[in-house]
Amino acid sequence: MESRNPYAAPQANVARADDAAEYGEVRLFSPHGRIGRVRYIGYSMGLSIVVLVVASLATVAASTVSASAGAIVGVFGYVVLLAVQFLLSIQRSHDMNVTGWLSLITLIPFGLLVFWLVPGTRGENNYGKPPPPNTAAAIVLACLLPIVFIGGILAAIAIPAYQDYTIRAQVSEGLSLAAAAKAAVADSFERTGAAPADRLAAGMSREATDSAGVYVASVDVDHGTVLVQYGSNASSMIAGRLLALQPYVSGDEEVVWRCALGTPPAGAVAMDRGAAPSDVATDIDARYLPSACRP
Repeated sequence: MESRNPYAAPQANVARADDAAEYGEVRLFSPHGRIGRVRYIGYSMGLSIVVLVVASLATVAASTVSASAGAIVGVFGYVVLLAVQFLLSIQRSHDMNVTGWLSLITLIPFGLLVFWLVPGTRGENNYGKPPPPNTAAAIVLACLLPIVFIGGILAAIAIPAYQDYTIRAQVSEGLSLAAAAKAAVADSFERTGAAPADRLAAGMSREATDSAGVYVASVDVDHGTVLVQYGSNASSMIAGRLLALQPYVSGDEEVVWRCALGTPPAGAVAMDRGAAPSDVATDIDARYLPSACRP
């Protein structure tokens, strides 16, 4: 027989049978009930990622059928995402003991911060019992928000900068391929004392496409000016556009060059004064040009 200490403190199960009834039920896809801040942030983050991934995959699959089908699926995915966010915002409004119409402030810039920062009411309120304690999964999802937020800011800065860098690298190929044409123009001027009218006059082959590259479609010569045209392999920001390199002659008959939108060389005159200035012939945005080719 088990011996018991007569002096031990009494032990009894004091848990109430209706403890679970102290909290309301969590219903994600419902406009009723309450949801706390941590769950709101975590569920918003988790459900948004799931909906975006599913919608993106469905849009890509539908696009293989037709462009209109892909657009319809994409719009439907956006509507689903918006509906989920509104349902969660309505429950979050209830947790603050205010009407679900407050969820409309999510349409205002930074209005979402109200639901992130304002705590819910303690205990039961006009919209029901308090939400149950946060689960580990909800806490983990909520902790991802700062990472995603900071990552989004960094991506918003880094992606455009990287895109500009890659386009400038493509433009640089044109400058490299233009080196042979520049040398041919300078040699022709030294021999004849005039700007060559075209590639043949400069001692090059007739076809401008003979000087093509990966991103460059052609390199032509027009009254001494070297015209670099970018092809379809280049970024859409420069595809089909021209970069002009205009020759100038200094006082000692040395050939110097003006690149695109850059300033004309000091103390020099255009080799062919009837040629279009390089800043007129060039139709590439200045931000994609090397520093020497900018205004």
